[in-house]
Amino acid sequence: MREPTQPPTSRPQGLLWPLLLLALGGVALLLGLEAFPPAVADLIGRAWPVILVVAGLVIFLDQSGLRRWAAPLAVVVSAALLVGIIAVAYTTRASTEREDNVVSVEQPLGPGVQRLVVTVQGLQTRVDIAPSSREEPTITAEFSGSIESEIEQDYAEEGDTARFVLRETRPSAIPALEAIGRGRLNVELPPGLPLELNFRNADGAAVLNLLGLDVARLNINIAAGDLLLSLPDTALEQPGDVVVTRGNVTLFVPDDLGLHLFVNGPVPQFAAADYLLDPSDGSYLSRNFDDFQTQMALNLTVSSGSIRLE
Repeated sequence: MREPTQPPTSRPQGLLWPLLLLALGGVALLLGLEAFPPAVADLIGRAWPVILVVAGLVIFLDQSGLRRWAAPLAVVVSAALLVGIIAVAYTTRASTEREDNVVSVEQPLGPGVQRLVVTVQGLQTRVDIAPSSREEPTITAEFSGSIESEIEQDYAEEGDTARFVLRETRPSAIPALEAIGRGRLNVELPPGLPLELNFRNADGAAVLNLLGLDVARLNINIAAGDLLLSLPDTALEQPGDVVVTRGNVTLFVPDDLGLHLFVNGPVPQFAAADYLLDPSDGSYLSRNFDDFQTQMALNLTVSSGSIRLE
């Protein structure tokens, strides 16, 4: 008497095709109903060839005798490809300079303003700050960049102090790939007024020409990007703070400014031997520091990059 035979066990990849078809149908339906944000729909349209790779991989593994690994490997490979495609696409676009969105700012100061506090925050933007040549005390700025970026500004006067904030934001959590790119922001500040400058940039180079401005306080923080900083020839009310997480720093020091530099990072390179190392705290001091009428203390932190003084 013959023993009953066991029914053949289903292979893991046997469920892959029905699930894949269901997923494709669901995504296609949602795309037709415009249920996805435009940026997500655009990415789905670009990444659909991953399905062909998954199908080919499953067939190849099945023919090679690796049936039990076909489904899990296909999922892992497809996920890795999808993440890689998105990362490469955004990284490539991120280095492109865009001019789709142009915003101009002109903010005159009131006649009673005796002190100016300015905050500038950028994202993927090259920022230039310089003194204004206008006769009337006015803050001007011009941004050109992606339509995904918005420029927010706020101005208020409190007694004899004016506070001005210029901030680049990106409201969309998933920006459209076609609109990704770097911007440029040029800011001109009025000379002759004591200035507190707070500058932040997420990813982009900065050229800050502060010579000619009456800078009283200075705070700079750049996450990624090179910094060219021309120091003012005025004394700060307290030591300035400059932090560059990833990028090279070049300081231009006026001839009539005595600089006391506290460095947290690589050893600075000096264009001329005009600085002495203080072994007590590891700081650098302008030669004949006490003879300078204008003196400045500056804390400089560079996590990854170089430092050069000229």
